[in-house]
Amino acid sequence: MFKTLNKGFLILFLSLFTFLIVEEDSWARKKKPNNYKTKYVGAVKCNGSCHDPYYLAWKNSPHGGTYNLLKPGVREEAKKRVKLDPQKDYTTSPQCLRCHTTGYRQKGGFKPANSKKPSKIDPEEPNKEQVGCEMCHSVAGGSEMRKVMKNTKGDFSKADSEKYGQRWDYANVCTRCHTHKNTPFQPSVHDKYKFNFEERKKKVHQIDKYWSEDNQDQKLENKDKRAKEVAQSEKTPLVIEHWKVKQKKKGPKLYFKRSSKPFNKVRYKERKKFKKEHGKKYKKSKEWKQFLAEREWFNYKKE
Repeated sequence: MFKTLNKGFLILFLSLFTFLIVEEDSWARKKKPNNYKTKYVGAVKCNGSCHDPYYLAWKNSPHGGTYNLLKPGVREEAKKRVKLDPQKDYTTSPQCLRCHTTGYRQKGGFKPANSKKPSKIDPEEPNKEQVGCEMCHSVAGGSEMRKVMKNTKGDFSKADSEKYGQRWDYANVCTRCHTHKNTPFQPSVHDKYKFNFEERKKKVHQIDKYWSEDNQDQKLENKDKRAKEVAQSEKTPLVIEHWKVKQKKKGPKLYFKRSSKPFNKVRYKERKKFKKEHGKKYKKSKEWKQFLAEREWFNYKKE
């Protein structure tokens, strides 16, 4: 009887030990950043235990309410000024969604109400339907740079996170929308549309009033140290996306000009080549891993 019990305990112990090892290994793999998996995850991911004060500050900033401006009857005077119908609903307009939401028409990005699987919208917890963190701080979504931040517990350099999609060319990134040739709100229409980066950024991260006893541990301890570093994107800014909206059978659709994309994602034809040579498990091949490791993931402006 005792032998049976001992054997049972041994089996149970080995099972638990194996489970813990597998779980730890699985957790480690999930944490490892990989540019191939880059996608938008939404500002809500920054809320809670990591950047709560920043999320609250953003939520109450102009960027935290950009989607609402597309609704009928909102900002009537401004819409009339650029010859837009103030009573029209622009919440499914591709031209508007590009700059009033996060990651529209990109992997993981916002999907409007007329999509097959529209993004969920919670008025109490703004997310991808507004201009979130990733539109200014990432090249094509924050999924992988977020892993760098979590793995290092905030002790990372600009180069560390830049390698996985964080961008530091803030004055340049604003031109994704502000002053972009596709926006109807040009300085030629009204002086208020003249863009001053130093003045505008003051309205985005007004975090001081959102600190509390509960989130003091979320202060960016290495912020000052990183400020002394110079990132690649600060030396050579990333290219800015250009797009066109084409009329299709199912309605208008936005297309990015390939050469203007700052993120050099792996395309179907490239994957197809490896799949043909290595089968369905091509992602485990040495050649595929080498291909990803040697890839130039980001496109910078030519000096």
